[in-house]
Amino acid sequence: MKRPAKLLLAAALALGAQGAYAQGEPPPIAPAPPPADSAAPGGGTGAPAAPSGIAVEVTSLFGTSNQVAAGWTGFLVRIQNSSGKPLRGEIEVESRQYSDRALFRATAPFVVGTGSSVSVRLPTHVAIYGDTNVIVRDESGAEIGSYRANVSAQQSVFLLDVSEASRLRAAIHEAPVSPLFLPWGGSTPTYGTGPQVHVGSPRFDPTTGDPVLPDRAALYAPVSVVLLRSDLLVKLGAAEIDALSGFVLAGGTLAVALTRPEDLRHPSLTAFAGGEISQVSVHSETLKELRLPPAPSGSTKSIAPAESPSEEVGKTLVGFAGGNLHGSKYGASSYYGLGEFHLLSFDPTRKPAVDDPWAQIRVVDLSRQAFDRRSSVVFRQGGPLAGVNPERVRKELDPNEGSRWAIAAATVLLCIYAIFAGPLNFTFNANKGKPLRALLWLAILSAATFFVIVGIGVAAKGVSGRSRHLTLVEAGAGMQKGTARRWRGFFSPRSQELTVRTSDSSSVVMTASVAAPAERNDHMVVDRDGARLVDVAALPWQTVVIREDGFASLGEGISILREGEKDIAVINRSGRDLRGAILVTPGISEARYFAKIKDGERVLASAGADLDASADGRTWVGQIGAPSRAGLVELHSLGASYLGAILDKDAPGLADAWWAMEESAGGMTNWFPEAVPVLLGQLDGGEGRTADAGLKLERDRLLVRVVGYGGRP
Repeated sequence: MKRPAKLLLAAALALGAQGAYAQGEPPPIAPAPPPADSAAPGGGTGAPAAPSGIAVEVTSLFGTSNQVAAGWTGFLVRIQNSSGKPLRGEIEVESRQYSDRALFRATAPFVVGTGSSVSVRLPTHVAIYGDTNVIVRDESGAEIGSYRANVSAQQSVFLLDVSEASRLRAAIHEAPVSPLFLPWGGSTPTYGTGPQVHVGSPRFDPTTGDPVLPDRAALYAPVSVVLLRSDLLVKLGAAEIDALSGFVLAGGTLAVALTRPEDLRHPSLTAFAGGEISQVSVHSETLKELRLPPAPSGSTKSIAPAESPSEEVGKTLVGFAGGNLHGSKYGASSYYGLGEFHLLSFDPTRKPAVDDPWAQIRVVDLSRQAFDRRSSVVFRQGGPLAGVNPERVRKELDPNEGSRWAIAAATVLLCIYAIFAGPLNFTFNANKGKPLRALLWLAILSAATFFVIVGIGVAAKGVSGRSRHLTLVEAGAGMQKGTARRWRGFFSPRSQELTVRTSDSSSVVMTASVAAPAERNDHMVVDRDGARLVDVAALPWQTVVIREDGFASLGEGISILREGEKDIAVINRSGRDLRGAILVTPGISEARYFAKIKDGERVLASAGADLDASADGRTWVGQIGAPSRAGLVELHSLGASYLGAILDKDAPGLADAWWAMEESAGGMTNWFPEAVPVLLGQLDGGEGRTADAGLKLERDRLLVRVVGYGGRP
């Protein structure tokens, strides 16, 4: 072939190939470099390029790192719409546990007007070593952004520094810390190779300059202590301050550095302190020398010892008084619910204190103390599901467990039928000379037995669906609100899909237990009305158990006060009678029992029944007096399996309910801290609900655990 002909043939082939590519087949050329990953800063992967005029940014609530701790957490999705039309769509977070058989999915709708932006906080439960992906779609279902997070078991003490650019992170991040409480195992702290202080910071809204903090207390699950300045605290919105106070109420720690004297009069600060605050000279406790354990030789971060603050820091130190505040190593401190509030004598987020080893030591030690408080909280808000055994809870909530008598009754009936319908029936009619009549009686007896067995099954199982609740509320003495772990069981005689709503707008829910062959496949929808689980599969005659983390009201609170030199007074102002109450005194020296403490009644510990006086009492008290250890912390178990002899007479089934709570909490809980009193009991009437998810609520058992001293006399 001549050269011109070859050129014409090559051109024709090229045009033909170009036409084929125009029909939808991509040309076989090297791909262009991918666009900048605007949806996955800080390590997120797999984000597609957003459409023109649309910018999507996804991060964890606690920083740009794509590492998140197992349990409840949150993601912040910011969508900027610079296009010419409004944008609608849905945000989805999907977390798979170990395999695709256990799935948790959370979704939330969004609407962004033209030329505006929106930030959406989406709570989700992530599984350890699972895959967690955030996907943003428009209303047509097209993906406009995505983010992938890595989930790990957190073996660190996490400090959330609410600063736009954390200077403290450079000073103490990854510094070795030695908590006394080691929930992940081990008998002694391991310095250097063990826990470290990790410092993270939230995102700040670029339009307002305010921090974007969680709007649900459960999302603070990985955090040990929150550190922020008072000028930021007073600007928080209602949802953010409610979540932050819930975090402290449930055992968290809040440390505030004063930036303006007028902030001391703000209602949020006075509420945490328990009264009006005044500025005084620095407390002597703050100036005492504080030493950290020496850092190991291989540690990447160490803090130099410092007996006293630098001259520049010393001039800025202040103290505070008022309310429940008392002098402490960090400034002035008070208890708030199960947690602690610290009003710092220095500002560790700014110079000069941020560079002073004396201040750094105190921040590390404060973080260590905050982590140790976890040992005395039975159910931490937003904790991971891994390691939790809800089997005994399921038995408490499963109506099948109370219908075992039906099997025995049916067995006895079938045995009687076999005797009468067989040998006796045929022998009797044969002796009368009418053997064929036995066949008639056989049909009659068979039909009667069939209908009686069906009646037994109906009586045992029922013909309508029903629900049961088992709730534990933990609170500080005198507090009107406590952290609540609700176990909600649903039983249905037929297959149906339920919608389970949270008890309030700040709670979170997930499936804790399902019966085979069903699989845990949660879909939580989050909108302005709160959160709800949709399409919860209920199989015939089986019970599905839902776990809810939230809060509950205790009326005007249950006060525990010192009475004289040795006695303790309990005042019930919860609005309900307290039944089967056990008061364990400080030091676990003795336990007192009250069959009932009526609403408004005031009782003294000395007037209660002495459990040490009976063999059954000694057996139970002996169980809480023989602690195990988690690190250097002694863990006193509840010993609920021994409570039946004490409680069953006055409150049938209460001992089994406490046993279920103890089993589901795991073994790393100090039910009875030695330095303070602890009150256990059941509030009559439950939470006052009559139905749940459209099913009748046939049992609502509400347990309370009140810790410490406090409340109105």
